[in-house]
Amino acid sequence: GGMEMGSTASATNERHGEERTIYHADSNASSAAAVVAQTNISPPQEESLELTAMHAVGFLVMASTSLLVLFIFKIYAVVKIMYAFGCSGAFAQCIVHPGLVWGCRKLRWDRPIRHVTWLSGEAVARESIRGGFRARCLGCLWDFFGPITPVDVAAMVISYGVGATWLWTAFTVPHPDTLVFYWVVQDVFGLCMCMLFLETIKLNAIKVGAVLLIVAFFYDIFFVFITPLLTKHGESIMVNVATSGGPPKADPSWCEKYPFDANCKGGDPLPMLFAIPRIGDYQGGCSMLGLGDIVLPGLLLSFASRYDESKRLMGLVSGGSGRVANNACPDAGGSMSRSKSSGPMGFLCCCCCRSGYFGPIMVAYAIGLMMANMAVYIMQMGQPALLYLVPCCLGTMMFMAKRAGELSDLWEGPRVIRAADALMWGEQLVESAENEREEEERRALDVGMEASLNNEEAEMT
Repeated sequence: GGMEMGSTASATNERHGEERTIYHADSNASSAAAVVAQTNISPPQEESLELTAMHAVGFLVMASTSLLVLFIFKIYAVVKIMYAFGCSGAFAQCIVHPGLVWGCRKLRWDRPIRHVTWLSGEAVARESIRGGFRARCLGCLWDFFGPITPVDVAAMVISYGVGATWLWTAFTVPHPDTLVFYWVVQDVFGLCMCMLFLETIKLNAIKVGAVLLIVAFFYDIFFVFITPLLTKHGESIMVNVATSGGPPKADPSWCEKYPFDANCKGGDPLPMLFAIPRIGDYQGGCSMLGLGDIVLPGLLLSFASRYDESKRLMGLVSGGSGRVANNACPDAGGSMSRSKSSGPMGFLCCCCCRSGYFGPIMVAYAIGLMMANMAVYIMQMGQPALLYLVPCCLGTMMFMAKRAGELSDLWEGPRVIRAADALMWGEQLVESAENEREEEERRALDVGMEASLNNEEAEMT
């Protein structure tokens, strides 16, 4: 796009025994920059998964199956148990453990963040030589946990204690969503789960994100709007599952006297979504947003953020200012004429895209969410949020990429992201239009030589 880059750059950095050499080759405006990054830094150890089109199909099958199983068998208690203990680990990893480590360092108390000596590699090796029951136990603990610190243990105890308290409240208190502790913990757990999901799962091309979001778009519409035409009592499967079987069947006055009656159960938000009670509404209820409505557009947002930061990094490496601009903005370094940017959409794009894709897509997500809430109040029924979020987010990115002339690169997978990954994690990468042509010519030459040798052998035979 409008990234400021120099023609050639070479940098050597020796720090803590590490040496990194970067070469940036010339390229024209229609081809990506050639980058070779050589370093002895090892890649990150965190587990990550790159999505493919098959994952999108798998998502459709698994999500539909899970929703139908919950609708038919009403096993909402199992979901609560899985949510409580599954999200407790995410809560520990995202909030509790970092908070405890920060507190210890702030107090200059280093002992809790040091590894315990009785469960170290040396201790396990010594015990394994001696043999016996203790050696087997330490070996199992080492294989399962690895090196641990007192802060690790404290974080797990606190997190799973909060999860167990939340689960006990869910099973013992009728309609616990009215309790501040219950819905706050549920929302915090969901937030931590979304953070871990977006940290682990990543997109490397718009093509995969488009397939995933379009599949989720039709999935949401079908289970909200189409299933009432197919079920016996005209129920929306999505709304029924989200509210743990729908609202109570008994009269509200009866349920106020006998809250544990079988006909008074239901209506509680299932812990697979964010729920915020409607404050000041005499009818009660709560506003709900599914976790899928956050993580699926969030994949596109994280991809846009990675792309912007990769352009900024490569610009700094090549001697530029690192300022990210977009070709759709003529006054931000782009090549389009002002006549092409006329009109409301062009003006909006030029105003928003100066800092890359992330900001405009975030604004588009907020607009889509606002449209979904307006539709709920206008139509007086639950709405599939992805019906509004997918066109806003995906459409905004596609529109901006098309105007910037970057759609084909983003669709197949941006080279700048691969170059930035190679630069950061020590992989070797050489990519340019000239190198690709040389590789194609080399392959054609090899094929021609092989064909000529085969013909000579056939003539000799």
